[in-house]
Amino acid sequence: MLVIALGTLLRFWELGTESLWFDEAYSVWVARHDLSWQFALATERIFPLLYYVVLHFWLRLGSSEFAIRFLSVLLGIGSIAALYPLARDLFDRRTALLSALLLAVSPLHVWFSQEARMYILVGTLGVLSAYSLRLALRNVCADPSSSPHGRRLWFWAGYIVSTALAVNAHYFALFLLPFHNLIVLYTLIRNRVRRGIWWEWVACQILVGVLCLVGLAGVFSDESRYWWGLLETLHGAPTLLDLLRLVFSFSLGTTVQNELFFWCGLLVFGFCALWALLHVRDGRLHLGLDDGLLFTLLYLLVPLGTVFVYSQVKSSWVLRYLFPFLPPYCILLARGLLNLPDRRSRFLLAAALLVLTLWPLANMYRFQQKEDWRNAAAYVSSLEQPDDVLLMVDEDIWLPFDHYYQGSMYHLGVSRAITDRDLLTARVGLAAKSYRRVWLLLSHTNNILLKEIVQQYPGIQPVEERHFLNVEVDLFMIDANGGGS
Repeated sequence: MLVIALGTLLRFWELGTESLWFDEAYSVWVARHDLSWQFALATERIFPLLYYVVLHFWLRLGSSEFAIRFLSVLLGIGSIAALYPLARDLFDRRTALLSALLLAVSPLHVWFSQEARMYILVGTLGVLSAYSLRLALRNVCADPSSSPHGRRLWFWAGYIVSTALAVNAHYFALFLLPFHNLIVLYTLIRNRVRRGIWWEWVACQILVGVLCLVGLAGVFSDESRYWWGLLETLHGAPTLLDLLRLVFSFSLGTTVQNELFFWCGLLVFGFCALWALLHVRDGRLHLGLDDGLLFTLLYLLVPLGTVFVYSQVKSSWVLRYLFPFLPPYCILLARGLLNLPDRRSRFLLAAALLVLTLWPLANMYRFQQKEDWRNAAAYVSSLEQPDDVLLMVDEDIWLPFDHYYQGSMYHLGVSRAITDRDLLTARVGLAAKSYRRVWLLLSHTNNILLKEIVQQYPGIQPVEERHFLNVEVDLFMIDANGGGS
């Protein structure tokens, strides 16, 4: 209970302080549409459906930042609670408590537990799926007289439902399936189970596939090909350095950017994880791989390895997509810490882990982390006049802006991909002919060509420039005698 209490405190702390950033505002915008619109969109493009459907009903409880993110907090606490029985079944009570504690204080897990996105939902369902699978396999291997067939069917049902829900929450849950199939194959062959059990597993996989049909309907649509291509353009194929960065992010999050801290974190957490594979017997160091450790390693390495290899062809190596594979990493760390040969070494390593974790956790609360759309929109609303126009680069940023904006100014979006100077000049000229003042809103882009054109346009004078976190707001006055000439 103390671990749950600590995890709850960390996730509720400063929950509603920052404004929604782009992706969170998108979640709310989608969730406010009716369900028929959401289901139709799921068949047309990349659109993991489950989280938006849940948020659709959750928004009836409130629409403040605190209320919107509350759902993710509950899911984050749920994943801590779910990891405990899984780790206890794999190892023992001490490993389970320490695994839950490491997940509770994980900076990356706290981050996604405070974000109104689907990733924490996928991670929680992934743990439930793994635990249901573990229980079903243990039942398969047990004495039939002590493990009735009916109980195993319930475990299979839990596996089917949790796995299908995870895939419908985000497509990357599909990368859990190779792990599931490998551990089932290993267990069934090793224990020489009867043929009927194999057919039970095949039926489980078929049912998971059927239940995922709606959620996967839009993955290969024409519109989705654009998004897959964009993902490849933005991220490219991962390298070994990207693997190290992932280990660091799993260990200490993303709120500290310091090279010395990066290598210290990798050294300490890597040492801890390595000890999960080692144990001391008769004064000598040995490699040890029991069933619990094999399950944990496959849970962690098979999804990540599959994504890494796949990303060499089609880039998909994105931290938020890989986040659902964090829980087994915490189990691995816990096992490594407890495998150390004496109490003093365990205490010193635990202290090192704690000290390193405090800095990124503190940064999460001390410094603003998310795009400040709330204050940017309030600033524009407070100064706008009837003859104003708002130009936006990138064009999609109307979504988080309008979430907070209370005015009625006309918006004109400009894609960040447009670099044609004549086209941009024509758009500025149109605004200069029809309005007296031009607002320029910049975010999610390094393309400042439109700003340069506005600054150089005859008859337009700069009035104000304000910077909010990852949002720039500029105001220009159009000379009635010179503007648009």
